[in-house]
Amino acid sequence: MGAQGRVKLPHHQIAMFFDCVFMAKIVSVKRAHWQADLNRKHVETLWVSRNGGTTGHMLHRLMIVAASTLLIAAAQPPQDVPVPQPKPEQDGAPVATPPEPKSQEPSTPPPPAENTVPKPEDKPEPAAKPEEPKADEQKGEEQISEEPKKKEEPPREPVKAEDPEELKACLSQLTALGAQFKELPPIKGEEDGCGIASPIELSTVIPGIKLEPEGTMRCETALALSKWAKDVVIPNAKIAMPDRNVTAFGNASTYVCRNRNSAETGKISEHAKGSAVDIATMTFDKGEPLVMKPRGEDGTMEGAFQRTITTAACLFFRTVLSPGSDATHQDHLHMDVLERKGGYLYCR
Repeated sequence: MGAQGRVKLPHHQIAMFFDCVFMAKIVSVKRAHWQADLNRKHVETLWVSRNGGTTGHMLHRLMIVAASTLLIAAAQPPQDVPVPQPKPEQDGAPVATPPEPKSQEPSTPPPPAENTVPKPEDKPEPAAKPEEPKADEQKGEEQISEEPKKKEEPPREPVKAEDPEELKACLSQLTALGAQFKELPPIKGEEDGCGIASPIELSTVIPGIKLEPEGTMRCETALALSKWAKDVVIPNAKIAMPDRNVTAFGNASTYVCRNRNSAETGKISEHAKGSAVDIATMTFDKGEPLVMKPRGEDGTMEGAFQRTITTAACLFFRTVLSPGSDATHQDHLHMDVLERKGGYLYCR
């Protein structure tokens, strides 16, 4: 048979085969000895020949048994032969010890653990319901909880008076730029922190560009707006739109007493101090006005113009929030002159 037709015999069948061969060998040796005795002893010939015939018959049976054993061993083993499992020592697992047989003697149940099951007479008493606080106590707690909220709000600084020399220099520069404005009496806000000590009402930013409508603000705010219009807006408009001229800024907000982003609590807005201005549109002598809106991905010349002038606004203002910079500044450009430590600028 080929390599594929070989049949592996179990160990016990191989041992049986060799036992049969060994027995046949012994019988053949005995038979040779008995034949030698026949030549010497004639008297025992009949007995030896009788036993020899018997021995030959026995040898014939043994050969038949051996041949049958080989045929049985060569037969194809059944498909579902159980495969011996590896010993526990081979897998590294601990040897499982057989469970000890239970003793025939009846074992007395162990006494129940103490305090594990409550007795019927030891039922826990229901917890007493907490007494509901009285109305006066509830009001007192609400007042206590509201006090920390009030403390969290930053203190409002009073309106500061302008330095006379600085105010005079500012008004002089604003006039030299060609801005048109008028001075107003001090504004006392409805709340702490609101108001302008020396307000002006700006109507013309620079010659040819009006502020519509007029805006009330501090002189420093108006001066920054006029410089931005003269040095940034006009030159870049001539590059981006050479056949069009800027004629007006759409005023969205100047002075108004409110918190930042019109929130109910929090820091006060720079608008409440006259230090901020919001621009919503730019009007031209030809065509449609430029509406302030998010233009980060605008590939037109108007988009490039808006991104340029809003970025450069941080050269004149200390805070610039472009359209789309956050949720509350989507449709206008916010600019203010808030002073920060170290001259830090916040521009987005």
